[in-house]
Amino acid sequence: MKSKEKLQVAAAKLFMKKGYENTTVQEIASLAGVTERTFFRQFKDKSDVLFDTSNTMGHRVAAFITDKFDVEQKPLKLAVEGFASVSDYFDVSREQVLARSQIIQSNPDLQERELLKRQVLIESVTNALSVKFDSELSELAARFAVEIFHMAFRKWIESPEKGFAEQVLAVYELYENSVTI
Repeated sequence: MKSKEKLQVAAAKLFMKKGYENTTVQEIASLAGVTERTFFRQFKDKSDVLFDTSNTMGHRVAAFITDKFDVEQKPLKLAVEGFASVSDYFDVSREQVLARSQIIQSNPDLQERELLKRQVLIESVTNALSVKFDSELSELAARFAVEIFHMAFRKWIESPEKGFAEQVLAVYELYENSVTI
């Protein structure tokens, strides 16, 4: 396991045990078996341990959209399928993802940061869709796809018997089957 991953695991353990506010960078580094200096080479502060500062998911969804573009497909469906395509991370790292979610929900500052991350995700999807679709339609589809992703995430937390991709597609189908316009 790389030092970055060790730090993320150590931080999650300490945040769950002691709380986010009561955990220091020194404690995280010590539990991970690295120095504080190593911590700060990987992250700018302790909140960064919980956030994908490089927007990996946004890049993966955007790459899916670019690779799978079909002129006949609706931009929303394409974006939703992009989110379903990143489900491997969620299903493989379920415990870590659940711990992260709990930690964020227990701290208002982290909730705010999560909302900023959501906006970055919307921008990534909008930019990918805008290459082939109208910019306003692309933004609307991206915003709605991110909401579908988040609703699916909540359902995935509540129903461990279903995989993440299955939840994403089920929420989209709920929308698709109820649209009458």
